[in-house]
Amino acid sequence: MSIAVFFGFFILGLMFHSALATATYPAADDTAELIVRWRQDNGSVSRISGAALSISALLFAWFSAWFATVIHRTGRIQAALVTLAGGLFSALGLLLSGVLQWVAQRPENIAEAPVLRVVHQITFVLGGPMVVVSLAPVVAVGGIALMRAKLLPRWLGWTGAVMGVLALGSVVMLLPEDGSLTYLVPLGRFLSLLWLTVVAVVLARHRGDRQEARI
Repeated sequence: MSIAVFFGFFILGLMFHSALATATYPAADDTAELIVRWRQDNGSVSRISGAALSISALLFAWFSAWFATVIHRTGRIQAALVTLAGGLFSALGLLLSGVLQWVAQRPENIAEAPVLRVVHQITFVLGGPMVVVSLAPVVAVGGIALMRAKLLPRWLGWTGAVMGVLALGSVVMLLPEDGSLTYLVPLGRFLSLLWLTVVAVVLARHRGDRQEARI
């Protein structure tokens, strides 16, 4: 349930930054003038989006705790701790990215284009690479641990491992100065979150089957 509510607030935050804005949300390497213009025209959109993303971060922390608890109950304590740490780091990046939208919209920061551009880039790094790279141990370690505990089919467990490698690979986007590999961030993020959603449904059904068997 927590992952579904998380998705709702997460998509809401992205929607405000895209569909309801006057223009496309500036990329991290866009000019300071473009970033200033967008911030001036979309102050309310940015603050509401930041609030929605901050709430989604707390919900993802909740989901991560539940996910780690499921793994812990299988006796794989180390794997549970790794997935919990990854989930909390991912939630922290999303939370900081969300609250920094308020900082970016402060009039004194908008008046200083170089300062605003730095804040804008920090929100991207926190909400992009930090979130996605931190998802790597959640999906990879979590998938393998649950597969070995026979709570997931083998194909889904190994898919999690592949998604983890893909999410970890998103850190490569930090290497080119021109930001030409930024597409790796949304790719790793949405595939990992989709995998977690599928796994949550499978685990919920598995729990329901066990309860019916006891009855």
